[in-house]
Amino acid sequence: MNFRKFSFHLAAIVALLALSALFFAPNAFQGKVLPQPDNDKAVGMQTEIQEYLKKDGTAPLWTNSAFAGMPGYQIYSAASGNFTGPVFNALFLWTDYTAVWAQVFLAMLLTYWCLITLRTDWRVALFGAMAYGISTYNVDILEAGHSTKMMALALAPGIFAGLTLLLRRQWLLGGGLTALFIALQVYANHVQITYYTLILAGFYFLAQLFAAVREHAIADWAKAAAIAALALGLGFGANTSRLWPTYEYSQETIRGKSELTQKSAKGTGLDKDYLFGWSYGISESLTLLVPHFAGGGAGERFEDTQLYKNVQPQLRGQISGLFYNGEQPFVGTAIYFGAALLFLFFVGAFLLNNALRWWLLSGSLFMLSLAWGKNFFLNDIWYTTLPFFNKFRAVSMALGPAHWCVAVLAALGLQKLMDSSLPVEQRRRAVLLGGGITALLCLAALVLGGNGGQNDAMLAQQNPDLFRLLEEDRADMLRSDALRSLAIVALTFGLIWLYLRGALKAAVLVPVIALIALADNWSVCTRTISADKYVTASAASAPPELSAADRSIKQDTDPFYRVLDLSRGSITGNAITSYYHKSISGYHAAKIQRFQEVVDTFLSSSLGENLHVIGMLNGKYLVSQQGEVMPNPKALGNAWFVKYVRVVPDGNAEIGALHTLNPAEEAVIQQNFAVAAGDLNIRWDSSATIRLTSYHPDNMAYEYSAAGDQIAVFSEIYYPPAKGWKCYLNGNPAPDFFKVNYLLRGMRLPAGQNMKLEMRFEPRSFYLGEQISMAASGILLLALLLGLFFWFRKKEELPDPVLLSDVQPTPKSPAEKEKKAPVAPAKRGKK
Repeated sequence: MNFRKFSFHLAAIVALLALSALFFAPNAFQGKVLPQPDNDKAVGMQTEIQEYLKKDGTAPLWTNSAFAGMPGYQIYSAASGNFTGPVFNALFLWTDYTAVWAQVFLAMLLTYWCLITLRTDWRVALFGAMAYGISTYNVDILEAGHSTKMMALALAPGIFAGLTLLLRRQWLLGGGLTALFIALQVYANHVQITYYTLILAGFYFLAQLFAAVREHAIADWAKAAAIAALALGLGFGANTSRLWPTYEYSQETIRGKSELTQKSAKGTGLDKDYLFGWSYGISESLTLLVPHFAGGGAGERFEDTQLYKNVQPQLRGQISGLFYNGEQPFVGTAIYFGAALLFLFFVGAFLLNNALRWWLLSGSLFMLSLAWGKNFFLNDIWYTTLPFFNKFRAVSMALGPAHWCVAVLAALGLQKLMDSSLPVEQRRRAVLLGGGITALLCLAALVLGGNGGQNDAMLAQQNPDLFRLLEEDRADMLRSDALRSLAIVALTFGLIWLYLRGALKAAVLVPVIALIALADNWSVCTRTISADKYVTASAASAPPELSAADRSIKQDTDPFYRVLDLSRGSITGNAITSYYHKSISGYHAAKIQRFQEVVDTFLSSSLGENLHVIGMLNGKYLVSQQGEVMPNPKALGNAWFVKYVRVVPDGNAEIGALHTLNPAEEAVIQQNFAVAAGDLNIRWDSSATIRLTSYHPDNMAYEYSAAGDQIAVFSEIYYPPAKGWKCYLNGNPAPDFFKVNYLLRGMRLPAGQNMKLEMRFEPRSFYLGEQISMAASGILLLALLLGLFFWFRKKEELPDPVLLSDVQPTPKSPAEKEKKAPVAPAKRGKK
């Protein structure tokens, strides 16, 4: 291998590593971490799982820590059958989810590699990598704790690098790398980013199809497409034990079909209003060029503003959210791609004339249009027609993949500017058009800015003087940022113009532009993230302090009750209680639909009238918003026998019956479950008893005695037995439980004394999925190793990393080569 060629890449890798470490210096050098509230909530939800993992060495697949019970693999993955896991850990330098520097480094490294496969100069590839890594979008999601999202975004460029090699007829190596990075991205466990990545891969193949038609290379394209499909299958197959259970679970969640008629319009996806809750405004897209066009975000401090200086010191931490005047509920920071980057993006769009242009241009615009959500008419069509689109919320997330497309097209545009085979006039025209568009957009931001924020009316009424300062601050920030972006565009334009006139070398121009773009994004990112936002790892991982209510409740010697704590937030937004109790609250993007519907109907207000609903969930204690502990007199325990069973026709009637139901004496069941349950006309035995005798999240054991057959109701969330829960009576398989009271489990138990009943969570999708994962990941890695073997066996050289026309050595003519060729000494013949 030519060490000279590799040395350039080694230098680039070191530069990217140093850059990420410097930007996140407290994390990289001092071990401090960002607080990351979403990760804190996940840790709370995992508390019970972690306790059993430490005790048993294996993680349970069910948990009662949140939402009165849910599959634990949705909170903490117990899957271990994917052999690509060690590769995943190695790529992230064996760090954990708090190592934000390692995640951004990998995002830049794989973008660099992808640009090298797209045949850019190593300095141009560095520019594109830095532009993608050091960005406000990444800072925003990392500060919020969206670690899996960042990991998935970091791995996406590896998929496109593999596809590029595959489309260049490196069948085994390209296919193996594509399969590996698909497997790794799915392993990161952010399906929405994988969904967007695959859409972009589809755009890539579509653009290449048109090129193949023109070049009469359909056969090669078809072969590449077939291998890519196989790679996709292997990548997903390697994660079967994650994907199959998740698919099963999704059918039971708010992403599945509801039993209620009033929600039938949403079909098998999310409610449209919920899905489009975070829709990026169309005009708000100007923040990509002018960061304070929409006022900024709650993650900024705005210490230089008049509003900050004029409010009372104790209120300064509360004003950040007032500045935002975009169309989303709130944002952490403005999403800014960079002035120099967008200028070069437009240059690339005008200068390139190949499949890459159409792929990246259409891909970036499509992702941006998805982020517009409810503000763009096509998204209403996608909601009903595009497969899986209605399964994912927070469509503004598409800005992450859009940013990658913009960064890559900008880098390719910069590379094309250095192509001496293109007429200078053509390159000048592209620069003039790109500069003109970005300059006009900066001016448009000045004209269009100034929309009102969501809290403006309230502030204007309560304190007109502060509202006036807020408006002045917004105008000042908008003006400053618009002129700032205009200046960066002008500076970049001027440097490129000097190069095109021959006054500047490409080897100087590219690094200077890269530094300008880096300084631009760096300075905007530091508006949100700063050294004093980091905390020590021990402080970040410390559980929240026990409240007086927690201490009071923990005096109960029965460990199997549940708690509904309203002092720490809403029922579907509070994961803190899970640190200390089996909680009815929780925080998760995919809640079981029946639970959510019961919360919406009974627990969103008037809790005093619905204590029976909390009681049938074994909610023994309530904590008020003021922190007062209130024992629930209607708590029913873990299991009980009922006197009567009422059969109703459908889900509407079943949930409606809960309004007046006395769950201690009566259960309500739908007709379709009643058929499977058998004879429900039982004679109630007043002396019958049932109690929980042994608890493990995956194995709950009961003992009961009854003189005759009885109907038992359990305070456990109903989850279809076909998806994992199996019942055993005295060690032998028993009939499945059925759904009662809309979201609980019921069973018809035969007469007997000291009968042993077990409910075991044994999901076939997980255990069989583990075996499939092992097989698929093994085949995947074998294919990749074979690809690497044949690549080395062919002794293929790395492509030349120096691809700037005015710094490449001029090739010698045949005459010069002949003239300077050494003359071999004549051989002496034998006499």
